[in-house]
Amino acid sequence: MEKEQKKIPDVMQAETTRRGFLKGAAAAAGGAVALAAVGPAVPKVAKAAEPAENPMYRYLFAERQNCTGCRACEYACSVYHYGVVRPSVAKVHVYKHKSVVDVPVICWHCDDAPCIAACPTTPLAIQKDPKTNGIILNEKICLGAKCLKCVEACPALFIRVNPDTGQPLMCDLCGGDPECVKACLAQSGNPQGPCLMANKLGFGVNQAYRNVTPEEAGEDLLELLFYPNKTGERR
Repeated sequence: MEKEQKKIPDVMQAETTRRGFLKGAAAAAGGAVALAAVGPAVPKVAKAAEPAENPMYRYLFAERQNCTGCRACEYACSVYHYGVVRPSVAKVHVYKHKSVVDVPVICWHCDDAPCIAACPTTPLAIQKDPKTNGIILNEKICLGAKCLKCVEACPALFIRVNPDTGQPLMCDLCGGDPECVKACLAQSGNPQGPCLMANKLGFGVNQAYRNVTPEEAGEDLLELLFYPNKTGERR
């Protein structure tokens, strides 16, 4: 029995309720949470990501049918990058399809990186971290709202725009240890597991999966979960 207990991740030993996670996120954000309600978040000074203690993850994955719309991933992402709970600047987001189903929208970290190929600046404003596969944006070079060709090129329709700077929000994988994945695991229950996961291998992420738009994923979930449509009829 002791051996089995040791296999359980530490995060599963902690309180996993939504209230518990929000309490922890608010504590991490400190007084900055109050500032988010009255003004834009002030981003931290960009610095090189510290190597993760665990083996670095290079891809994100979503089991969409497991998403409950708790938005813990958005809270964790914004706190990590900006020190404040502010979903509008999160580099992962949850799309509510037809006000019914929740669809996690993540960067696929494509090997061919259409977003980087579309970047017109010299040197490129968008690059990949060779260690983690995370997408790194050089805010000093990026043309922001004057360009946004990366947004147009993204096959997964993932990239959103920072409401303060007009620049794209790129997923840097938190230096190889994604905070959204840890937050999602903390929120998941039994028998339903987390909707967000990470791995060092791509597992076909550069084929069919990345071409599924958030809207298409939402329609698939409506069919899968048998939600009623707007007229009240069963699908």
